[in-house]
Amino acid sequence: MTAPAEVVELGPDDTEEIAELIASVFADQIAITRWLVPDNDKLRTSLLRQQFILLITGAFKSGGRVDGIRVDAKLDAAAVWSMHPGGEVTDPPGYDAKLRQITGDLYPRFRALDDVFQRTTPDSPHDHLDLLAARTRRQGHGTTLVTHHLRRVDQQPNGSLVTLHASSTQAAWLYHRLDFESDEPVQIPDSDEQFIYPMRRHPRGPMPRRSRRGVHIV
Repeated sequence: MTAPAEVVELGPDDTEEIAELIASVFADQIAITRWLVPDNDKLRTSLLRQQFILLITGAFKSGGRVDGIRVDAKLDAAAVWSMHPGGEVTDPPGYDAKLRQITGDLYPRFRALDDVFQRTTPDSPHDHLDLLAARTRRQGHGTTLVTHHLRRVDQQPNGSLVTLHASSTQAAWLYHRLDFESDEPVQIPDSDEQFIYPMRRHPRGPMPRRSRRGVHIV
């Protein structure tokens, strides 16, 4: 029997490695990113990597957390979590100016997506899954990372609301199996019918461990 993947906590020194992993997966597998940067795979990966460095840096500076799974010492999966104390959801300091500089003519698309994220994120205290990706598919690494964080949340005295934005109906279905509830899908303005799927999981008691044959998020 294969041993369960070990989840490790990553730190600021791992930021570039985390961003490189998630950008490469998103550029290849997430349809919204092909709308963000059409017809140029190399540029898409580069712009996403630079944007994700900003987001990951902001998460660390604001008390967030990044968990990862390594395979033969190489980062294979990562989950970036922000912890929001409540109040208006805003960009990390300096983020917008840097995003504009990075993305150039494509800035309106990146900004439109970020604006939808902010508009559909609750202003009550919560943990938010900013980014999740696994290089190796169908190994359950995404599920392992999410359930690892949910167990940590459920061990807190009062739990915590947990939120995320799924990028597709398939991803939303998988999160449903981890007890997330869906809000209404939201179309990104001027995006040729690209939607995101806001989701939330309300506080609860300790969750049971799931079999490795259970739901897998990739």
